[in-house]
Amino acid sequence: MSTSLEKANIRRMKKYLSLFTAKVPLATLTGTVLTALVQSSTAITVITVGLVNSGMLKLTQAVGIIYGANIGTTITAQLMSFKLTNGAFVIIVLGILIAFFSKRKSLANMGWALTGLGIMFAGLNILNSGVPYIKENQNIYELFRIYGQNPIIGLLIGMVTTMLVQSSSATVGLTIVLFNAGLIGFESALGLTLGDNIGTCITAQLSSIGASIWAKRTAWAHTLYNVIGVIIAFILLAPFASMVQAITYGIGQDKTRLIANAHTIFNILSAVIFLPLTKYYVKFLEWLIRENK
Repeated sequence: MSTSLEKANIRRMKKYLSLFTAKVPLATLTGTVLTALVQSSTAITVITVGLVNSGMLKLTQAVGIIYGANIGTTITAQLMSFKLTNGAFVIIVLGILIAFFSKRKSLANMGWALTGLGIMFAGLNILNSGVPYIKENQNIYELFRIYGQNPIIGLLIGMVTTMLVQSSSATVGLTIVLFNAGLIGFESALGLTLGDNIGTCITAQLSSIGASIWAKRTAWAHTLYNVIGVIIAFILLAPFASMVQAITYGIGQDKTRLIANAHTIFNILSAVIFLPLTKYYVKFLEWLIRENK
C-alpha cells in the first residue's frame, strides 16, 4: 500500500517537502498531511533524510516534518479501529479494477494502494477470526494472561516486531485485535503501541548510513524524538491511560477505539511538547552528533 502511494506521489512529496517547510509549524502540518496521504511515516522520514543529505532541507525543517509524520501515520490505526475491515474484499476488488483498467500510471498506483489497504483489512479479519482458537488453547491463553498484562514486555515486543516488519501500522493493528479480544490489558496494549513508535525508527537509521552528518542528525532526530516521548509517556503511563480513556469515552466512543486514540493522542502530545523546544532540540542534536575530523 505505502509503496504504491509513494510511487504515485513521490515527485509531489519531494516538491511539497521542499516548498512548504519554511517554518517548523508549517513543516509539521506538511509532514502530517503527506504522511496521511502516503500512509507511511517511514517513507516520509527516509525522503526527508535524503533531502537533508542533498542540502534541499535544513535540519530544523526536517525535525518539523518528523513531528508531522508521526501524527499522520496514526490515520491507518484510526481506519483499522472502525468497522471498515468488513468491506475488505470489496476494497481489494475495486483496487484491482482501478489498477488494471487505468491508463494513467499514477491512477494505477493508487489502485494498487487501495488493494494493499484492502489486504491489510483482510489480514485483520483473519487475525480476529483466529482469536477464539487462541482462547480455546489453554497454554497459549495462559501465556497471554501472564505476560499480556506487562507494559514493559509489551514495549519490548512492540519495538522488536516493528523493527522486523518495518510497519508500525501493522503492529498497532495487531495490538487493536489482541486488546479488543481481551487477550492483553490496556496498559500492556499501550506498551506495545509505544514500542511501535521506537521500532519504526530503524529504517531512517539504515537510510542515513554513509550519508552526510546532517542526514545522520535527521535520522537521530527521529529516533530520539520517539524515544524521549515514549520515556515520558511510560513514566506517566497511568495518567496517560486515564486521559485516553476520558477523551475516548467523553466523545461517545467505546473501548474498541482506545488503542487507535492512544496512538494519535501520544503523537499529537509529543509534537505539542517539542514544537516550542525545536531550536534547543536542534542544537542538542548538533552537539550530540558531531562530524568526525
